[in-house]
Formats: sequence, C-alpha cells, structure tokens
Amino acid sequence: MWEARVKKALAVMIQHNLVKFEASERNNNIAEYSIIHHNVYCLLRYPKYLYMIKRIYGTSEEILLEILLNLGQASASNVIFQSANRLKEANDDSEFSDPSALHKSFLKLAQDNFIIRCPKLADNANIQKVPTLEVEEKEKFTVPHLEIGPIAKLLKENATQLGEHGDSEVIWRVNHERFDVELRNVILVNAAARRVDATAGELYHLILKLWRECSNPDSPTTNALSFNVIKDAVRKNEGSSPVLLEHFEQYLRVLYEDTSSLIIRVGDAGGGQFVLNYSTVFENLACATLDSIVLERFGSKALRLFRLTRIQKFMEQDQMQNIAMIPAKEAKMFTYKLLEHNFLQIKELKKGTSNFAPVKSFILFHVDLPQQVARTALEASYKGLFNAMVRQMHDLTDNKRLLDKHARLETLLETLRGEGLPEDELAYLSDSMTAAEKSLVARIHSMNDHLTLGQTQADDTILILESYLKFSSMT
Repeated sequence: MWEARVKKALAVMIQHNLVKFEASERNNNIAEYSIIHHNVYCLLRYPKYLYMIKRIYGTSEEILLEILLNLGQASASNVIFQSANRLKEANDDSEFSDPSALHKSFLKLAQDNFIIRCPKLADNANIQKVPTLEVEEKEKFTVPHLEIGPIAKLLKENATQLGEHGDSEVIWRVNHERFDVELRNVILVNAAARRVDATAGELYHLILKLWRECSNPDSPTTNALSFNVIKDAVRKNEGSSPVLLEHFEQYLRVLYEDTSSLIIRVGDAGGGQFVLNYSTVFENLACATLDSIVLERFGSKALRLFRLTRIQKFMEQDQMQNIAMIPAKEAKMFTYKLLEHNFLQIKELKKGTSNFAPVKSFILFHVDLPQQVARTALEASYKGLFNAMVRQMHDLTDNKRLLDKHARLETLLETLRGEGLPEDELAYLSDSMTAAEKSLVARIHSMNDHLTLGQTQADDTILILESYLKFSSMT
C-alpha cells in the first residue's frame, strides 16, 4: 500500500517537473530520484508568470499557460482543447469553439521560448532498465503540425476529453529559465525607471529586448549594440512615447553615464557601442539591497560603517570610527553587531619584528560580499518568505468560518442589490454580522494584503541576490 502511494507521489512530482530521475552510477538498473529545487521554488512565482503573460500577450495566452501549469506536462492539442473549453464556459460564446486563435497563441509562447518541449525516450531506451530521455536543441521550441479540425469538432459536440490525437507524444512544459530572464529584466527596467523616470525605463526595456535577441541570456556580458541600431528600434516601435522619440539621445546618455552601470559604452563605431554587464549591474543592485537590510536592522550609523568598509576593502577599527565620524563606543558596538550577523568579516595579519620579539598582529575588517554577506541575506530572505507564508496560512485557516460567512454575505448582498432590494433591507441583512466580526474580517484582509506584498518583495530580493551570485561566479 505504501509502495503504491510512493510511486503515485513520485509520478505526480515528475509530471509537474519537480523531480527528475536517472540511472544510478553504482547500478545502471536502479533509478535515483532527485528534487529540482529551483522548480519547486518557482511554484511561488506562478501568479507572476500568469500576470506577465497577460500583460505581454493577452487573456488567451494567459489561459494556455494556466492550463499547462495545472497539468505540469501536456501535448499542445490537449492544452488548446482544455483552454478552449475554459474560454467557452467563461464566455458562453460559440466564438471559442474554433481553437485556431488559441493555436496561434500557443505558437507565440513557443516562439518566444516561454514553453519548451519535454525530453522524449531515447532510441535505445527499450533495452535499458532506466530509460534515458533526450531532446534535440533544434526541436526544443518547434511546434509540430496540429489537427485543429478534430479539436473544433469535439468542442462543438461539448466533449470533455480530447482522446487520441496526432501530437500526443510531443509533450510541453513551462520554461522556468525564460521566465527567470523576464523577471530579471523587470527588476532592471524598474531600477532604470527609479533612477531616472518612466521614459528611461521604457527605453531600457526596448534595449533589453534587443540584447535578448542577439545575446545568450546566461552570459555575464551581452553583445554590443550600436547607437544606430537602438535608434532604429525606437523609431520602429509603435508604442514609443513622443518624449522618448524627441529626447532619445539625452535619455541614452543619462543611462550610460549613470553610476549604476545599467549600460556601459565600450566603443564609438556606429555612433557608439553599448553592452550590459550583468555581473556589475547585479552587484550594484545587491549592494543597494544589502544597504537597505543593514539600515532596517541596525540603523544609519551601522550602515555608514558597512558601506565604508565595503568601499575601502580592508579597515582597522580605529580607521573605521575616525573616517565614519562615530564615537568609539558606538562604532565598536555596531561593528561587532555587524560581525555577529555576518555582515562584516575579520582578517588577522601577523607581523614579526625579529626572531625573539613577540609577533604583532593586526585585525582588519572587510566585507566578503559573494561568499558571506550575500548568502547570509539570501538565507534570511528565504526564512522571511517562509515565515510570511506560514503566518498567512495560519490567519486564513484559524478564521476560515468567519471569512466564509463574510464572503457568502457579500455575495448575497451583491445579488440582492442587483435585483433592486431597498437599502434598509440590505442594511438589515448586513447587520447579521456584528461590528466586531466585521472589524476582525477587515483586519485579516489587511494583514493578508501586507503578507502578500511582503512575499512579493522577498521574492524580488531573492531574485536579485541569486542573479548576483550566479553572475559573480562566472567572472
């Protein structure tokens, strides 16, 4: 019985791309299963995925992605069929019986790499106890020919199951790596908009699209783009604002002259050559994030010491308090607080004067950004995110009956208001919940909103720190 449950659990997790298997190195006839940590974490980002796809494309693509996320892995025909059924039920309109529009939407998602083919059985899989899965690079985003006619016929007949279809062996899943790139770009665009204004963010978004088309997204530095290429792209872009068209050169100059290194000028050919160094940009973003964490936890004086040490590389205690202009007692207290929480590290240097004299040692403080500080902040962000999720679940579970009662009452009042019931009768019905209950519901909803916002901000911090650690390890 337990063996059957374990098998079922493994099958479900493999179906949803949370677990992978491969032949054991010690025995090729035994399969070893391992969890895909990043994909498990990405479960929290599914709402962001859906919002992003809806913003970029529209509702049809959002429904396709939602169906695929719910199924984990599925054929294109199955995803299109279920999405058409969902749209048909939601709109009660015969227009959605024709799945050809959804087919075009599916092609867009594959073309832009938001969905990817799953590996299929290798040619020699039949002779192996543990099958090998593979997919050719050129086929990863290629959608095979789909038979739209039979799908449309089944939809007209109000069928609930697709049955056998031609592409049943070509299975698709969501491409988390592509969404990571897009979420990363959102952070960079927001950073540009905060540093300058919304128009600069618009220009930077367009430049990031050009870089994505000509560069490997996992490379620490993009290929160079010329001034003329960027200017042509701005002119051809239908959504470009008049302000950007008029002041294009000024906005580009502001971006590449800014100390945040969002754009780096590397040459003068073609009006100027521009690249993006992900390692430098995310180091600056990580430093800003860590500065914010230190300020919130320890105050402005501790932040001054932390920044000073990071900029100067190595400093003695006396140097720190003198340059930061902080009293010795406070400087020592904040220094050791930062040291205790792993935001500062120490390095001991020994200097021998002679063979017989005692060895003199110097204690230097420094900031080990990639190996210590960033990883400490990343771990704290994971813990904070988990705590927010647990607290949110606790509040919603403990007050489930009250929240259900409030939801039913609100639905009833909305229905009766639409039917034209007098306000005094609606007020009488509303009084079926006491003032204390209403106040508690409002407090729970407010707390829930704050916890949801906190989770979103923690995820942004995690993405910045993970990106910094990823690109810093490449340089």
